[in-house]
Amino acid sequence: MSAAVAVLASLTEKFPDLPAPEAQISRHYRTRVELSFYDDLGTFEAWRSALGIDPAQVRLAAQSGTGPSMWLCVDVVVDAVDVQLVGYGHVPAGCSGDGAEPIVPAAGVV
Repeated sequence: MSAAVAVLASLTEKFPDLPAPEAQISRHYRTRVELSFYDDLGTFEAWRSALGIDPAQVRLAAQSGTGPSMWLCVDVVVDAVDVQLVGYGHVPAGCSGDGAEPIVPAAGVV
């Protein structure tokens, strides 16, 4: 678990100006950290960019239930620790998607 804690400390030192995510160290995989972002996909994007993760690696899906919601997820290895970024937010206007289907622009929306 010390490697995961060290990575969290390192990320806070490297990126002091980024908004704080919810951080969780996996109880099953001691070298896995999840950084979650709720209702602010811009914060997810800021961290993705800061960590140099290619946008093409981001997985996304929409879900229904309490409204048009979506999640973004991407994994990266930082100092031998698996770091997963997960962002939750609302589906942008002009996009569609159901269940685990990718979100795609609606017809005629660019």
